Amino acid sequence: MFLFGNQHTMDLYATDSEVLQLEQRLTEMVAQEQLNELLTLAWHLRQRDTGRALNLCEHISKLLNTSTISDTDKALVYLRLQSIRAEEKWLHADLDAAAAIVQAMLRHPDIHLDPACLSDAHRMLGFILSDQGKHVECDIEMAISIDEASKADDILRKQCTAAALARIAVLRDDRLAKSYFDRHFEGRNAPRDVHPGLAALLNDFLGVHAGLNGNYDESVEFLARAYTHCLESGQIRRAILTAANIGYTYNNTNDFEASLEWLHKALKLAKPTGWAPSIGNCLTQIGDTLRKMGSLDAAEHMLHEALEQLSKLTNSRNYALTISVLADVALDRRDYQLALNLFTQLAMLPGAQEQADLQEISQAGQAKALAKLKSPAREPISRSASPLVAKR
Repeated sequence: MFLFGNQHTMDLYATDSEVLQLEQRLTEMVAQEQLNELLTLAWHLRQRDTGRALNLCEHISKLLNTSTISDTDKALVYLRLQSIRAEEKWLHADLDAAAAIVQAMLRHPDIHLDPACLSDAHRMLGFILSDQGKHVECDIEMAISIDEASKADDILRKQCTAAALARIAVLRDDRLAKSYFDRHFEGRNAPRDVHPGLAALLNDFLGVHAGLNGNYDESVEFLARAYTHCLESGQIRRAILTAANIGYTYNNTNDFEASLEWLHKALKLAKPTGWAPSIGNCLTQIGDTLRKMGSLDAAEHMLHEALEQLSKLTNSRNYALTISVLADVALDRRDYQLALNLFTQLAMLPGAQEQADLQEISQAGQAKALAKLKSPAREPISRSASPLVAKR
């Protein structure tokens, strides 16, 4: 039986061992039998090997032309292929193209026949809106995604999306985010028997929440677990961000050697992907660590390289973070007029709107720069911590 005719849901995440088993099954099947398995493989390679996933999408599209499955099932295969293509656009920060694909999916007359694909489309639109700085719209789309998964009794999808919503919201309002989290989960620790895909999201949220509340040892412990589970479940983008945020946490405790170790681990994972948001975030955080170490030229070089990577994401939090660190570099150089300009710019950036920590950094930075301009002093500038927790 074909996938949709069998009423089988495409799992949101698969473990590495499950993907390997899938690859092995494919070698034992004749071409006419492979459509179902190839579609599943392409879906689970969407972040593990995005280029190969796209090639599989093209191969599957050609197989559809000679397939004897119904037109409705062909439409549902097409929609899943489009969800992979949309995620690839999002990973490369082509947000308008990603949004266009998802919105076309949501207008497709057959989308409601696959509740998992419908839920995934709303979740992806939420991620896109988040990167565009449209926070209210993001939360709405994520809530719709949760609702659609609930209607289909897809518990894993529902819980993963709920954890992702809390993780996105935590940087705007950690109390609101905790209320989102507590609505779906109990306790302060991720259960040990949950799917690795969900464990990654739960530990990521708990780690960032702990770090924002000054519990740095606890934060590293949660984030290290998240990193392992991200890799195991194919969430490569989140693995990169999690490693970078472990680096940030060590940065915040002035353990610069451990910070750079994790940040370079994140960058090593990010560079082969070519994903600008992930690479840009790593460069920003390395730049901030170098700034705190007093290597201002090297820091500034990293930060300008980060801005190039984030040039398509000027509305994102990560772009705003980079501007905030450049402002700190200007303070450290005692270029108070430049610092004032950058801190002022920071407050008005879309990616800093509704972001309490960045607004606070902007106000404090402007006040410091203005005070120095009015009464220039020659004492060293303290290298304050920057709120370098990335989006997701």
